Amino acid sequence: MKKFIIPAVLLFFASCGNKASQLATQIDTLSWAVGQNLALSLMQDNSLGLDRDVVMQAIGHTLDGKQQPLTDDEFQAAMQYVSQQAALAQMQQAAAMRQKVEKEQQDYFERLQAENPSVKRHSAGFYYEQLQAGSGPKAAFAQRVRFDYRGIKMLTGEVFDQTYGVRGPIVTVLGNPMFQGLQAGMQLMQAGSKYRFYFPYQLAFGAAGSSSVPPYTPLIYEVELHEIYKD
Repeated sequence: MKKFIIPAVLLFFASCGNKASQLATQIDTLSWAVGQNLALSLMQDNSLGLDRDVVMQAIGHTLDGKQQPLTDDEFQAAMQYVSQQAALAQMQQAAAMRQKVEKEQQDYFERLQAENPSVKRHSAGFYYEQLQAGSGPKAAFAQRVRFDYRGIKMLTGEVFDQTYGVRGPIVTVLGNPMFQGLQAGMQLMQAGSKYRFYFPYQLAFGAAGSSSVPPYTPLIYEVELHEIYKD
């Protein structure tokens, strides 16, 4: 079962009053928020087609402290089934999303190569193009490097992260915690070069995503490698 969390900001708004005339007190506001959260959860997860009237009856029955029509074993079995069905529904949604993105990114890569002959395919499965040649040494795994970058969501063109105009160049060891595609891509680069990489989601943040990238998101990275340190 889902836990309902009342954010602290809600307490602040409740203490300042509420625009809805029927929510005259802080308890009214909190009660409404909990009920709204429960309803949203049911709307999101109602793959079983639960009966709204029965759900409301069970809520009232439980809050009134009345004897339940289900035994403890029946309740646990029912909730286990609900959890299993919710997990199955999530798996099906994830599979549908994965198939959709894989088709979209494949179409994107086909158009990219057809329209831009300078784009090459790496054996690892990503695509790249050199925007600026470099004359310095070539980067290798575990070397300390300094670079600027711009991260773009491939299918929408949205910039989600960058150093340009935001912060100074990154100085780090080439490798973890970089995702797999970027590790391999930067090892193609010489100091002084600039590349654009096109990563399928499998070689980026994958099915999990990150704090700024949703699951199953193919990415474009523009990387400018300034320096490779000897130490």
